[in-house]
Amino acid sequence: MILTDERFKKTKLICNENYERMRGMQMEVAGFLALGILVGLLGALLGIGGGMVIVPLLVFAWDYEPQLAIGTSVLMVLMNAVSGTWGYIRQKKVCVDAALKFAVATVPGAFLGSYAAEYLQGRLFYLVFGAFFVLAAINMYRKASKNAAGKTAGEVPEVYNWKLGVLCSVGVGFLASILGIGGGIVHVPFMVYVLNFPVHVAIATSTCILAVSSLAGLVSHAMLGHIVWTSGLAIGAGAFVGAQGGVALAQRLQSGILMKLASVLVLITGIKFLLDAL
Repeated sequence: MILTDERFKKTKLICNENYERMRGMQMEVAGFLALGILVGLLGALLGIGGGMVIVPLLVFAWDYEPQLAIGTSVLMVLMNAVSGTWGYIRQKKVCVDAALKFAVATVPGAFLGSYAAEYLQGRLFYLVFGAFFVLAAINMYRKASKNAAGKTAGEVPEVYNWKLGVLCSVGVGFLASILGIGGGIVHVPFMVYVLNFPVHVAIATSTCILAVSSLAGLVSHAMLGHIVWTSGLAIGAGAFVGAQGGVALAQRLQSGILMKLASVLVLITGIKFLLDAL
């Protein structure tokens, strides 16, 4: 009888431990889903992937190694961008021709950036680019304020300087590789202020570019074993849902408001680089 009681207590203890473990996993997955929804909404709304939000959170809040955080973030970015692209294509906002050309052009830039990173890292480098992003953010905000009454919609341009866009995309891939930022933070203002894309079309096209370019990144990170699939799929599932909300919200907001929000993200990126230089 005593032996039976001891076995019962051990079994109960094991069951309680398993229950607490499962409950902890469920809470973590629920947190990842909620986080993904918020990031997906923001990403689709502004044409960015959301990696600049997810990577620091995974590193500092969940103690992920940087490589695992980046690889897991790429999975989320892909699911976010695919969902956003699907929504924007239904709205006929994506310039598919530009998206495909610009996405392909980021690949050689990223390749060159991976080699240049070894020589260009340093306080001066981060200081220069940090200052550049801060000044660019201020300029974006001022222009957005002047055009605050801009239209909420725009047509996909039939003619644009695609050669200049491809050249910029090579640079975007280069910067993304050595600075660890998403291309949307550069692509959107470039398409708006240099190529004269309507704001909503630039955001939609940037989202499509992310969908193409992040697929290549996912393959390479998967081969290197840098993806935590459980958390990546949970965040990605939330981002897939949230992106649809971002697409719907973007259609209702004026272009000036969207560019002001984008300028805030550019400012945050610049401040981050300045802090890294300290």
